Amino acid sequence: MTRHLFRLSAVAVVLLILFLLIQDFYLLDAEPIGGDAVQNVRSGLNLAKYGVYSESRISELVVPGYRREPFPNVVLAVYLRVAEAVQPGFLDQVGEPFSQSFLLFLKTINLFWAGSLFLALWLSSRLVFTPMYAANFLAAAQIALVNHFFVIGQIRRMNTELIAAAILVWLGVVLLVASRQKSRRWLLAAGLVLGSMALTKSSVAYVAILVLPLIAFLISGLSQRFWSLLITFSLGFLLIVGPWAVRNQIYFSKFAIAKGGGDVLLIRSVFNQMNLQEFRDSFYAFSPNVVRRDLLGPLMGLSDEELSCDGRLAVFERYLECDRVALKQERYGDVRSLYQRGKRALPYELSLNDSERKAYALREFSRNPLNVLTTSIPLSWRGFWGFRSRYWNGVLLNAFAFPALFLSPILSIVQRRLSWLMVSVVPISLFGFYALVSHFLPRYSLPIAPISVLCLTMLMVSIFGCIFTRFRPGEAPPVRLI
Repeated sequence: MTRHLFRLSAVAVVLLILFLLIQDFYLLDAEPIGGDAVQNVRSGLNLAKYGVYSESRISELVVPGYRREPFPNVVLAVYLRVAEAVQPGFLDQVGEPFSQSFLLFLKTINLFWAGSLFLALWLSSRLVFTPMYAANFLAAAQIALVNHFFVIGQIRRMNTELIAAAILVWLGVVLLVASRQKSRRWLLAAGLVLGSMALTKSSVAYVAILVLPLIAFLISGLSQRFWSLLITFSLGFLLIVGPWAVRNQIYFSKFAIAKGGGDVLLIRSVFNQMNLQEFRDSFYAFSPNVVRRDLLGPLMGLSDEELSCDGRLAVFERYLECDRVALKQERYGDVRSLYQRGKRALPYELSLNDSERKAYALREFSRNPLNVLTTSIPLSWRGFWGFRSRYWNGVLLNAFAFPALFLSPILSIVQRRLSWLMVSVVPISLFGFYALVSHFLPRYSLPIAPISVLCLTMLMVSIFGCIFTRFRPGEAPPVRLI
C-alpha cells in the first residue's frame, strides 16, 4: 500500500508540474520589457552574436561591459545559440527595438527556470519530510502555491528574480545532502551553486564571507575537518566567481561582479537621513496596498493621495512629476523623493562617478551608524512583503511564510535539526544584508519567497507532529520531519 501511494504521489507531482508549465506557457506575451530586463537581454544577445558580454545596444562594435550579473545572461546566450543552431540565421534577424516574436521567444526560457524551481522544491521536500508519499503531496502543495503567488508574476519578465529563486532552492538541496553525507564532494558542489547565485545577485558575494565558514562549522562542528570543508566550499565558490571578477579587473580595473553598488549605497545613505515623522510614515508607504487601504490607512490617518508632490508621503514616491522637472532644471535641492535624491540629485550635484558614490556613501554610513541600524527596521518591513500580492490571500501567506523562514535558526537549535539551517541560512543572511546596506526594494526579497513556503510547510509539519504525539504518545505521526 505504501509503495502504491509513493508511485501515485510521484506521478501526481510530475503531472502537476507539466500542467502548470503548460498553463504558464499560455501566459507568456510579447509586451516590451523594462530597463533592467533590456540590459539583461542585450548582455545575453551581444554575447551570443558577437562573443562580447555587454549591456550596450546590439552592434558589431559593441564594447565589453559588466552592468548586469552574468550567470542568467550567459545561460540566455546559450539558449540563443541553440536557437541559431536549430534555425541558422535566427540571430542575424535580431536587432533593436526587439520584435514581438523575439520577445515571446525570449520569455519561453522562463519555463525552464520555473520547471527547475518546481523540481528543486520537490527534491527539498523529499529530503526534509517522511514518509516519501507525504513528501510528494506536500511538494505538490508548495509547487501550486509558489506558481500562483510567485511564478505567474515573473513568467512574463526578463529580470532575474525567478532565476535567483530557483538557484536558492537548489542551494538548499545541495546543502541538505552535503550536511548529511558530510562529503567534500557535495560541499564543493554547494560552493559552485553559491557562486552561481553570486553571479546572479552580486550581494551574495558579501553574504558568502559569513556563509562559507558558518556552513563549514555547522557540518564539521569543532572537529579538525572544519578547515578542509571550508577550503573545499570556498574553492567551489571561487571557481565560479573568480574568473569573472578577474575579467572585470582586466577590462575595468574593478575586482567586482557587477556595476552599480555605489548607486545602491548612495540611495541608502539618503534613506538613513529620514526624520522621526518619515520613519513612522514609512511603515505605511512600505506596506502592501491592501494593508495600507484596510488597516494602516484608517489607523494612521493616511491615504495614497499623500504620495503626491505636495503630500506627506512624497519622499517615498520614486517617480514624481515635480522631481522630474526639478532634475531637468538642475534644482537638485528641490528633489523630494529619497530615491531620486540618492540616485540622481546628489551624484549630479556633486559630480560623483561610481567609485566616488560608493566612497561618499560609506563615509555617510560611518558618520551615522545608529541611523543605519534604525533605518533597517522600516526597510526590513519593506522587504518582508516579498510576495508582492495585491490581495489578502497572498498577504496572509506572506505573513505566515516569512516568519517561518526567520524562525528556522531557532527551530534548528530547539529540534537539533540542521535541515532548518541548510535551507534558510543563505536567504536569511541575504535579507539581513539588504536591510543593512540597501533601500530594500520589495523585488530584492522576491527570490526568498519560495524558500519561505518550504519553511512554512516544515513548521506546519513540526507543529502537527507535536500535537499528534501529545494525544497519541508512543506513535509516530503520519508525516514528520527527517
